[in-house]
Amino acid sequence: MKARKRIIVLISIMILILKSTLVLSNDKNEKIEKGYYDYSGKKGSKDIIMSIYINNSKITGLYAFKGVKEHIKVEGKLKDGKIILNEFSQKGKITGTFYGNFKTIDIIEGTWSNGKIKMPFKLKLVDIIYADYGKRYDLVSFPDEEVVKFATNIQKYLIKNEKEKLAKLIVYPINVKIDGKKKTIRNEKEFINNFDKIFNVNLKKAVINADPLFMLANQYGVMLGENEYNIWFTGVQKNDKKYCLLIYTINN
Repeated sequence: MKARKRIIVLISIMILILKSTLVLSNDKNEKIEKGYYDYSGKKGSKDIIMSIYINNSKITGLYAFKGVKEHIKVEGKLKDGKIILNEFSQKGKITGTFYGNFKTIDIIEGTWSNGKIKMPFKLKLVDIIYADYGKRYDLVSFPDEEVVKFATNIQKYLIKNEKEKLAKLIVYPINVKIDGKKKTIRNEKEFINNFDKIFNVNLKKAVINADPLFMLANQYGVMLGENEYNIWFTGVQKNDKKYCLLIYTINN
């Protein structure tokens, strides 16, 4: 009898564990805490990233193809373990729809279609950020859209080697490494003259390949890059009293 009781207890525990991993059970959408759910995966043969904000059954967010610095808006709903996400063009026109199974928070998979073309997609959970909508980067006192746009512009300037535009996004003086030695860059001219040594191959690659939708943020600002190669930016008040996003640390 004791052995039988142990088995019953173990089975009960296993059922509770399985239930805890389920995002949806019938109509109980309240089991999902509202926040940002970050995913990485594939749409057809192409790599994509997606960050969606879930609030009960409503979903809104952005996704992008890896290596393409343009974000596509998505909106939809979640019900009974099914997810439907419409994607929109910049003019607000629906250009396709994700139809997926959302049985656990870890994986979403299904089919994307635009009415003519169909292809499979599969997304795996990368991270969850519990925050109110639009306040993922609230610590830098700027709306999420502006923070993501700022990071994306940095990447575009690096890809095109637009030194002058990047020079205007720096808080001076700023400390960097040049030829392995610490150096203080005091103005835009010095930054432009030393650009190739500041944004060396490793730093450039790390910043360009980073995902603006998944950036680390804390009380010090927002990081774009990875490991020891990265830049940090935050809201800074300039001499003209305007408050704007600027790069204040370069780890190269």
